[in-house]
Amino acid sequence: MTILKRSVLVCGVTLAGILLMRGMQPGRVPAIAQSTAGGHAAVKDFAGTWNWMFEDRRFATMTLNQDGDQLTGSMTNGHIDFDERGKISGATAAKGNTPIVKSTMHDGKLILLARNGEDETEFAMTLTSPSTAELRFYGDGAPQNAQPIRLEKVWSEPPIEK
Repeated sequence: MTILKRSVLVCGVTLAGILLMRGMQPGRVPAIAQSTAGGHAAVKDFAGTWNWMFEDRRFATMTLNQDGDQLTGSMTNGHIDFDERGKISGATAAKGNTPIVKSTMHDGKLILLARNGEDETEFAMTLTSPSTAELRFYGDGAPQNAQPIRLEKVWSEPPIEK
């Protein structure tokens, strides 16, 4: 029996070339309220710095900034390994960062499109509490059995500058 292993460089290289959506223009997401299991959340609730976690260790960081009623951001690159069942078997940091070129609200999720050169990866972010979230691969061709990436919020307000 051969054990399959899927490997993904998040924010840069997509899973075997899937998750590509060409021709999308950079954009921002308006501050539209969404429904979540715990009540209502707005785009402002997604703003902040989020650590991508594996086995209680950070392997990547994503910053989402609110500018008026808009949301922009970037993420550091990381590498994720999946086993044949879609469970994350390893995750490590990688050099560089990738801008989030488009974000929209859809069915209570924040959909993020990250673009690094010609490679694009789409994610769906769902808040699970004010300081935690789940991130899943999203869009046409996204692996349906992939385990979500756990996110922990580091801060929600910009640091005070002196």
